[in-house]
Amino acid sequence: CTDNLWSDQSLETDPDLPPGWRKICDSLGTYYWHVPTGTTQWQHPARTTSPGGHTEADGEETLQGRVGNVGRAAKHSAKERPIPSPMASLSRRHSLSWHGDDFQHSTEPGSKCFAVRSLGWVEIPEEDLAPGKSSIAVNNCIQQLSNSKGQSSAENQGEGQDLVMILKKDTMSLVDPLDRSLIHRQPILNIRVWGVGCNNGRDRDFAFVASDKDTCVLKCHVFHCNVPAKGIAKALHEMCSKIVAERAVASSRLPRAATLEPISAEDLPLQVDILEAVRQSMQTYEALYIGSLPVPRAMGMDVLNEAIEKLTRRPGRENWTPSLIYVSDTAMRVHPAQ
Repeated sequence: CTDNLWSDQSLETDPDLPPGWRKICDSLGTYYWHVPTGTTQWQHPARTTSPGGHTEADGEETLQGRVGNVGRAAKHSAKERPIPSPMASLSRRHSLSWHGDDFQHSTEPGSKCFAVRSLGWVEIPEEDLAPGKSSIAVNNCIQQLSNSKGQSSAENQGEGQDLVMILKKDTMSLVDPLDRSLIHRQPILNIRVWGVGCNNGRDRDFAFVASDKDTCVLKCHVFHCNVPAKGIAKALHEMCSKIVAERAVASSRLPRAATLEPISAEDLPLQVDILEAVRQSMQTYEALYIGSLPVPRAMGMDVLNEAIEKLTRRPGRENWTPSLIYVSDTAMRVHPAQ
């Protein structure tokens, strides 16, 4: 078997599996993965009939529904069998005081939950988040904390805690799975960068960078997931797309109703920088309007620079029009200065 979850050897077909399930074979052993929800389990899922008379598959619940089963797995040591479920790291704790059904019912529709293990955080300088550098910086943080698991250091803080990451509306919450106490709440639009490990064996490591609310220090928080971490990244993309679209529609400062086409996860990279403009209010700038001219294509700095050079070289600077540029979260408008 191989550690690469996406290889042909690790994904095996099984005609007896319910729709949406895949048989996985890797270094942990053989287990079953429900692709739509990310749920994994050791038992072969079989079709059963629910109380309402509908046919469904055993184990085909969201990650929330798996929490109640973790306590039963605690009697198995790590040496006796591999990680038993997405909540695997919790199996080393005592039985939970809350159950899967309670957790599932307490979460609002549309929220998504992921079992993660904190690998800690490291401070990251602002200059490392510059365009073209942020991806490398986040991946370096993932490698640093992944390679130092179990080691205590001043930089590797918060390491080793089992958590449930809940994505709901515009917030990421980290919750203790034992008593459901809130460990951390992070507004999604305040996340500067997030990413998934890109090296071999790091596809289950997830990281995000945000400013500490008390110290204003930028911290890169790293987590290990028991399912591919791209599920978290995809969920964040979808939520950000929805937030931006809602803000565009709700903007009352524009002269006409603003709309924004939905952004699919395929249109966004797995690692994104959240634009500061999303959080900024309308800003006004004084300028001189020079003019316009046709361009061969609607993209590229070379196209812009060539157009600027041609326009500024034209005679008649006294004819440039004093103007005001209005920039909002979703649009830019130019009006002649009164």
